[in-house]
Amino acid sequence: MGLISSVVYTKRLKSKICSSMEKIFLKPTPKEILIRGSQKEGHLDIFSYDYNSDEAKRKLGNLYIIGNVQHNDGDFTDRNYEEKTGESDSTYATNLVASLAKREYYSNPDLSPKEAFSAALKKINDVVDEFFVNKDVKINIGIFALAGENINISRIGKFKILLARDNKTIDILNNIDIFSKEKVQEKEFSHVVSGRIAHGDKILAFYPGRSVTAREKAIKESFLRLDTEQFLEKIDALKEEKAGLAYAALYINLNRVKEPAIVPKAAKILPPRAAVSEVAEKEPVKQGDKRPEYVIPEPELPRIIRSEFSLGKKDNSFAVVLGKIKMLLPKRQNKAVIFVSLGVMVLVGAWAVKVFFFVSPNQRQTANAVSEAQNNMKLAKTKISQNDSLGARKLLFGSIVSISSVAPSDKINDAKNEIIKLLDDMDKPVVESSPTLTEILPKSVSDKASLLAAEKTKTGAISLDIYEDNLYFIAVDGISKIADVSNKPKDAVGWLKGGVLPPEPLLLAVDGKVYVLNKSGLLTVYYKGEKQNEINTLILPDESSVLATTKDSQYLYLINKNMGRIYLISKAGGTLFKTFKVSSQEAFAEAYLDQDEAVYLVSKDNKIWKVQ
Repeated sequence: MGLISSVVYTKRLKSKICSSMEKIFLKPTPKEILIRGSQKEGHLDIFSYDYNSDEAKRKLGNLYIIGNVQHNDGDFTDRNYEEKTGESDSTYATNLVASLAKREYYSNPDLSPKEAFSAALKKINDVVDEFFVNKDVKINIGIFALAGENINISRIGKFKILLARDNKTIDILNNIDIFSKEKVQEKEFSHVVSGRIAHGDKILAFYPGRSVTAREKAIKESFLRLDTEQFLEKIDALKEEKAGLAYAALYINLNRVKEPAIVPKAAKILPPRAAVSEVAEKEPVKQGDKRPEYVIPEPELPRIIRSEFSLGKKDNSFAVVLGKIKMLLPKRQNKAVIFVSLGVMVLVGAWAVKVFFFVSPNQRQTANAVSEAQNNMKLAKTKISQNDSLGARKLLFGSIVSISSVAPSDKINDAKNEIIKLLDDMDKPVVESSPTLTEILPKSVSDKASLLAAEKTKTGAISLDIYEDNLYFIAVDGISKIADVSNKPKDAVGWLKGGVLPPEPLLLAVDGKVYVLNKSGLLTVYYKGEKQNEINTLILPDESSVLATTKDSQYLYLINKNMGRIYLISKAGGTLFKTFKVSSQEAFAEAYLDQDEAVYLVSKDNKIWKVQ
């Protein structure tokens, strides 16, 4: 082999060796945005953790916490603690949750990210119970972990996390098609939402306070179309525009990066914390400038208030009980008494085993269903107190569906009645309806139902309705129209000219205008192909719901077949006018609205009930 060939071969070999020693992984690049705002919003804080310098722990990825604590003056306050440390109990609460989350999440690198995340939530729940039972305190905390192409999220109270992908924003916590939800335990951080992330995704996680909610639409649009620096400038402009604006958010870019497969151990080096608020007054970093680097020591776990928590080493509970039993037993000289005592213990133990371990499958299923319903009702009450009516409805609807699948019993009926009472309070005014049994559907109703069923099969539409013999339906790319659908139907044409469909459209109704209701209760009104209005109804539809109206009616009829409820929503303002409650032990199979605004409900055994 010649000299030149040898050199070329050597270079190629080195290149192959270097490539084999590199690995490609998904790396999050976070920017923290922290604007403290007015005291009315309470205490806000952000925490970001990673172990990129520790090869054993780095597979667990990055952990993020956004927290908000609000309480009335004089409530839940440890003045001595604040005087000694200079730190309020609100600050202490968020610091404690963040430090516990970090410590527990990274404590066992052998676990998968989801297992480690669930274990951390359980530990947090065990330690901070006392924070959550205080009724004068509102706690809003979002915790999420990014590990490779996986994301795991949990929350208590208000927290939102958006994903920008393919020029769309996805509300992660409310998208069951892409992200799954799994129960951890019957406590505050009760569920984990999990899913996949990818190269090019962007994440915006934030606490939706009062001042942010009013500007949420503009923030979402900016998040989708602006890059990182432009988005930060937009938020900075909002801060100048709105005095007292409070915002705690994490803006995270996800991109693939390469690095050597073997990473030398080193001190954890991180860039200084990037925030728009308190850092906004400092000189901005210009293009080409280098940010200084700091070696960040590991923060210590916040000190526990002795009167509230005890995290010290606990005695073995079995040993404690056994010691007490030994103290109660007579001296060894009295053998008869000892044998009698042992016999009693055996009988009690056998009874306990029978009660706690030999439970029938039906009893266990009932107990689990009731326990889940009670937990959801507790969380729903918290959401109601925080004006999150949509979140409360979602929990209550889910509970009704869940317990309805279990064999009836007194406990099941009591739980269902409690859920219905909560819904009645939210759906006011509620009118008890007495439906009348009828033999057949009116011809106009049955003809329209048959035609819609046939056209839904042909078009594969999400939802559809007929107005003056024109069929309108939600298609993948918008709203389409078929003219003369009952006589000589034309080919489907795109009807929507201006604007786009709302995210996750679910139902459609037509009266000359076209009304589209999405899974989050957002009502969008279109006229002559143009978007005319958008209203948040605060009424949550589900897969069983039907949206209907007539040409001359003032209302949209949202009929929930599972719940036996008919919501009358004002077309003019999108507000709830009235709720009809139809008593039924089972869900209805079909629901129709006639031109005289009579509602026909068809049961699963084909009985037809009229409500008017």
